[in-house]
Amino acid sequence: MIRALKVVLVVFGVVMILMGLLLVIFPDKVASMSDVTGYIRYAIVSLGACLLAAGGFPIAAARDPLRHINWVKFAIVWCILGAAAELYSVGRSDITFGHAAALIIMHVFFAVVFLALYPWRHKISN
Repeated sequence: MIRALKVVLVVFGVVMILMGLLLVIFPDKVASMSDVTGYIRYAIVSLGACLLAAGGFPIAAARDPLRHINWVKFAIVWCILGAAAELYSVGRSDITFGHAAALIIMHVFFAVVFLALYPWRHKISN
């Protein structure tokens, strides 16, 4: 079970880094998907930088998830909040479900997998 958690932490981290790179390297392509201003493009680049940073730590934590359990918890919370934020935006009609579906599915998928693989029965010392 810990080995599977390690693998999922690495996959999650890689996905976050790739999303971050997409936002940092191609902010205009991302921004062109809707009508945005320069400030929004700046926010997209900033979000990309956050994803780059946040994606690296789960990869590092995959070496020893029990020792770095807080990064596992971070990944779970990130996924739950990400899905909630996307659903909130859809509910407010800021975006359509079609625009948000891929991210909602990704966040829910990783949240479920992390919760299923979480070492509930291991004694974790912080």
